[in-house]
Amino acid sequence: MNNSSQLALNVRLNINSTFENFFCADLEANKIGLKALKQNQEKFIYLLGSSGSGVSHLLQAVCNDSNYKGERSVYIPLSEVSKEDPETVFDGMDQFDCVCLDDLDAVIHRDNWQLEIFNLFNSIKLHDNRLVIGSHKNIANFNLTFLDLESRLKSFLSIGLTSLDDSQLIGFFSHQAKLKGMRISHGVAEFILNRVERKTHQMISILNILDEQSLEKTKMITIPFVKEVLNL
Repeated sequence: MNNSSQLALNVRLNINSTFENFFCADLEANKIGLKALKQNQEKFIYLLGSSGSGVSHLLQAVCNDSNYKGERSVYIPLSEVSKEDPETVFDGMDQFDCVCLDDLDAVIHRDNWQLEIFNLFNSIKLHDNRLVIGSHKNIANFNLTFLDLESRLKSFLSIGLTSLDDSQLIGFFSHQAKLKGMRISHGVAEFILNRVERKTHQMISILNILDEQSLEKTKMITIPFVKEVLNL
């Protein structure tokens, strides 16, 4: 097994991240971008958004959708492999129909990573495959030393995601609960939001805990129950 295959196995893809359960703060503004992600017409896409805006969710949704269609895909959060040799990380990536790179800003300041991402782009383009990159920063803010890479990245279709405000986070929480068949009141959702880290992945983890515990203890999800289970 080559290094890229090992990497693909070691990085856990969240199979629950799908287009169907993605909550968008401004669906109308992002309709074209989301359509481009779902379809395979755009080969190079750049997802831009702050932490908690859904960038990682959508990158994994792209991979899950690709796998469902019988294609080969790989999701790589670059922050988790930033200490590795980028040439080794990207070795054999041309075997995948779809490559999704998360946390570009974690490595892009290093010249060796810039070179290998540039080489990866050329390899993927040569094989007519797909590359989707996620980052918390705009390309213009990177001050790249490798200008050829900058021009390549600027040619990507750019999709900007906005962070959720408090009311939208409650909407997100309620939306995810409904998908799980859970009944959570607005008051309970607001109580949780005011006491936990306001990031979507954290809130999904909390929902999973509450769902499991409520089924196990056959209890409704109330504020006292939430306090007990989450030690709040």
